[in-house]
Amino acid sequence: MTRPSQRDFTHNASVDQKVDQEIASLLTAIEQEKVPDRLTELAVALQNALIQKRRCETHN
Repeated sequence: MTRPSQRDFTHNASVDQKVDQEIASLLTAIEQEKVPDRLTELAVALQNALIQKRRCETHN
């Protein structure tokens, strides 16, 4: 069994940080949104970001 390199940890942290920033940005946009159709689009984008994050976490 091989051990993950420091580069793998750095890459994973970078991906996690990017996804966390995207989630925070989506949540901020949702909080400010007043149009229901746009709110639905943002909710779907948030859901997709959370799915992506979950997939990244299962690969660690």
